[in-house]
Amino acid sequence: MNGCAIYLNNGHGPDPAIVRGLTGAGFEIRDTHSIAETLINLQGDKPRDHIGRMLLVAEVQSGAIPLLTMLRKNANQLPPTLVIDNDGASIRPAIEALNLGVRDYVLGTDPPFHRESRARVLAEQTLAIGVAEMLAEEEEIEVEPLYKSASGQPINFVWDVRANAIMAQGHFIRLSPVEGHMFDLLLSRRDHVVSVDDLIKCALHKQYDDVEEGIKVLRPHMMRLRKKLDHNPVMAHRISTVRGNGYMFC
Repeated sequence: MNGCAIYLNNGHGPDPAIVRGLTGAGFEIRDTHSIAETLINLQGDKPRDHIGRMLLVAEVQSGAIPLLTMLRKNANQLPPTLVIDNDGASIRPAIEALNLGVRDYVLGTDPPFHRESRARVLAEQTLAIGVAEMLAEEEEIEVEPLYKSASGQPINFVWDVRANAIMAQGHFIRLSPVEGHMFDLLLSRRDHVVSVDDLIKCALHKQYDDVEEGIKVLRPHMMRLRKKLDHNPVMAHRISTVRGNGYMFC
């Protein structure tokens, strides 16, 4: 395992989409059901093989805000934290969580691919930071890359889903909303084929009875997305066409 995620929920079990994102990045998940139990797990020993350190996932309805407030009072900073709001009826928890310094905030009503992608991005960023710290301690900071996907491609960029922007090599790649939806889905299923049908539903938010019609609408957006990525050496040629099946990001 690359890391450990402490997941505070009310006993109904962790969100499946977030679990897929975390485990896809190689994280073990520890299920907790109270603030006290969560604190014990956060303060526990971190095994050496958890090079990505720990991250925290907490549900608003299970006490996320009181937990984060307590952690901030007793520590200079929070662990990398993802907050999930299964209600979403008020914006106040989001404001409080972001003011406390959480890394990301999602709604339980967000599409599964969105929740999965945000969890995976946070896990991989946490892992990269953990590896960098470990290498610095061992005075081997010249070792590159910090982390690789299953295909061997380095994870050396940051995807900001809210800004529809990718940061790679110090440069921003701005995406349109449709391009952002496509990239988000491809990233969340990295190294796996994403069907054209899934991309159409995700990016265009429309079901086409005629598949060919949907493909004709989708294709120009995919071409523009690939063109934007290909301008940056870090992102170039990472979307491949799997003939007869769909697309894959590696």
